[in-house]
Amino acid sequence: MAQSARNRLAQLAPAGCAIGDGATPEELDLLEDHVLAETRAAAGVGPDEELAVMVRDGSGRVVAGISGWTWGGCAELAHMWVDPQVRNRGLGSALMAAAEEEAVHRGCDLVVLLTHDVQAAGYYERLGYETVAVVSGYPRGSAARWFRKQLGHGGARDAPGSG
Repeated sequence: MAQSARNRLAQLAPAGCAIGDGATPEELDLLEDHVLAETRAAAGVGPDEELAVMVRDGSGRVVAGISGWTWGGCAELAHMWVDPQVRNRGLGSALMAAAEEEAVHRGCDLVVLLTHDVQAAGYYERLGYETVAVVSGYPRGSAARWFRKQLGHGGARDAPGSG
């Protein structure tokens, strides 16, 4: 008779451990920190560095921004958002260009990102990105799409005088 995954987990966990649903933000951060630390150690390319470009209005409220990180000669862009009230002005494209420029400055020659067709069908292709993987049905009725873009020669940080 097959046992449930939870029963199996309870058998494998160290004595005295509890199995539960949900997690606090701190617990989620703990998982991410451990995975990133082990990945960095295995890859041997040093720590990641946050990358963010924000557009704020006169009162300091964020009206657009892009964030991600650089690591090992690559940049991963994770989140880009433009307030609906200021869309269709080219802010998204300008944010992408600014993030790419900063990535090159940090020595990156590759940018990757994941998005969903329900959000940005065709947008990243127009910016020179190529699809490298598609997961159909994520979310149901759409698809997730991994993109990459080769940047100009990275290594700006390693160039003489780039400090």
